[in-house]
Amino acid sequence: MGFLNTWQFYLLGYFVCSIFFNQLYKLVVNNCKRDGAVTVIIQSIAGVSILLLMPFFVFKFPTDWRVYTFLVLACIFYAINDRIQTTVRKNMQVSSFVVSSQLSSVFLIIFGLTVFREPFSWFKIFGAILILGANVILRSSKTKVKLDKYFWLAALARLSYAIAISIDVDISKGFNLPFYIMLTLIVPTLIIKTIEKISIKEIINEFDQGVKKYFLLTGLTWSLLILFVIKAYQLSSFTLITPLAATSVLINVLIASVFFSEKGNIIKKIISSLLVIIGVYLTIIH
Repeated sequence: MGFLNTWQFYLLGYFVCSIFFNQLYKLVVNNCKRDGAVTVIIQSIAGVSILLLMPFFVFKFPTDWRVYTFLVLACIFYAINDRIQTTVRKNMQVSSFVVSSQLSSVFLIIFGLTVFREPFSWFKIFGAILILGANVILRSSKTKVKLDKYFWLAALARLSYAIAISIDVDISKGFNLPFYIMLTLIVPTLIIKTIEKISIKEIINEFDQGVKKYFLLTGLTWSLLILFVIKAYQLSSFTLITPLAATSVLINVLIASVFFSEKGNIIKKIISSLLVIIGVYLTIIH
């Protein structure tokens, strides 16, 4: 039973959930009518299902009101990321999306060097360049680089995610972990539903018209993915988990090439994935 409380177990769980989550999310959004309603459904399922694990974690909650203020602020940016990613996933191949999702590392490097005044490092700069280069390679042809609106939407989503993470750093340690994850899913859900004025009827219709098991499995794997990666970080070091977790990019590219027949430019996708993994590794070298 000792293995169940190790970073290796949680990292393995993250890999499994990452594969299923990314592939299932694509299945859900392929034929959806209203992207916002789909986002609300998946996040609601994720937020509610994770509460089943509350008894297995220490019950604790912060008493400092400022923690909740920062959490709400972070959830606003999580909402932007979560909502945009649904539209991007609908219009972008899984393999392209998982590569573009690593743009958040580039933004975090920029925030670290400018906002948090971290020591300058050429490794971080080169790592960021490799991640950007991977995205350029993925969207290049013999004559030009095609950065369409979905690439820029993906970049905006990852910028929002990076801002949320920067605000949200270390907050989870003060909460019962499943309850904290629920908040970071349900609060953005309420924000999206309110801003887009999505009715309950629209949500029900979207759920009824889709494949229900895909909705349920996508929500479940989303919540578990978050839990697994947070626990892996808590049980090990940032410098170990981050590059290992980044290898999920290559795994998802290879799985998508089979599952969704995304075999076009497969060599280019593999090269881009490897550049991303190397880039992420370089960003954490001091």
